[in-house]
Amino acid sequence: MFDITLIKELSEIIGKSLKFIDIEGIGKYFFKDYSSHKINKTPETHTISNLLAAKTIVNYCLEKGKLEDLIKFIIELDGNLLNGKTINITGLENFLYALSRSGYYYDFKTRKFVNIKNDNKNMCNWGSLISGKEYMMIIASLDICSSSQLVKKYKSNIIEKVYFLLWEYVNKKIDKYDGRIWSWAGDGGIIAFRTEFGINAAVCCLLEILFSLPVFNGWESKPISDEISLRIGANLGFIKFQEDTGRIISDVINFASHLEKKATQVNNLTITDEIYNNITTNLKKIFKLSNKFEDKIIYNFNYNYKKLF
Repeated sequence: MFDITLIKELSEIIGKSLKFIDIEGIGKYFFKDYSSHKINKTPETHTISNLLAAKTIVNYCLEKGKLEDLIKFIIELDGNLLNGKTINITGLENFLYALSRSGYYYDFKTRKFVNIKNDNKNMCNWGSLISGKEYMMIIASLDICSSSQLVKKYKSNIIEKVYFLLWEYVNKKIDKYDGRIWSWAGDGGIIAFRTEFGINAAVCCLLEILFSLPVFNGWESKPISDEISLRIGANLGFIKFQEDTGRIISDVINFASHLEKKATQVNNLTITDEIYNNITTNLKKIFKLSNKFEDKIIYNFNYNYKKLF
């Protein structure tokens, strides 16, 4: 579950957020006779840096099979008291984002690590799709506009926090509509919906993601003042499913991706004719017929929320 990169990042966030005395206290919480000096074979009179202390406790917990418990402790420690002061774990969002990229996430309600593929709410196959079989699916390609400019403007740890917050934001939105993130590349990804749950519901979900952007941009936890804008392209068709959804080769997915990147403007949702013909009359009213794209009829919704103010 925890690869070398995650372990290294864990050491860094502990070393940046906690002092030696705090780290030593955590060590004694897990191990009665814990001592950074003894483990490093260093005299008690010598000073051990916060970062070395952090690396020591992480490696010791890994050796003793307590690394998962340590990570839970550090995650839950954020915003809580330790030795009479409130602790802020610097870079925690970056760590959680890296954890999600490895296929796991931390469920704060159950206080457990969850394998995304095995979680009923997040199973990419909804617990029922079978590899090798074809299913009618709604596929949406979502992307941050001008993400390359943000990457040039801000440090990687800042951008990773933004990416994590966006992933979290999108996940919460699609959860209400039983959607799934099939692949995620930091600044966007592929979202899937089953037609059995309603094509209209899938479109409503994508619209809700756009409609709530002003709220997302207003989050205090968002570390940059730049407004995040999105493009979304959606398509409908049969897809041959496989468990490793990031490796599915499909014209339906490819078209959704091309539609988003080449035919969709900032804060717009573009849908294909197949989707448009399966939504309610009231929902159709907000879409406008656009130019053909790769011989397909497409419809566009432009959400310019700044005109609302």
